[in-house]
Amino acid sequence: MQEQRDERAREHDRIPAELDPYFERFDDERPPRTMRRRLQPVIWLVGAVTLVAMVLLVTPGL
Repeated sequence: MQEQRDERAREHDRIPAELDPYFERFDDERPPRTMRRRLQPVIWLVGAVTLVAMVLLVTPGL
């Protein structure tokens, strides 16, 4: 319970990027490298392989 309150307080105390004095200096205008963006090619590949496997398993006589 205490951890949740501490975490919320830390999130609340963070400085928004636009108000950060170093934002302009270090901003390279690229999207942030989140885990989703890093794994996006892997996610697409798994989705494509799954789709091909489903088509091959459902289609009789191939």
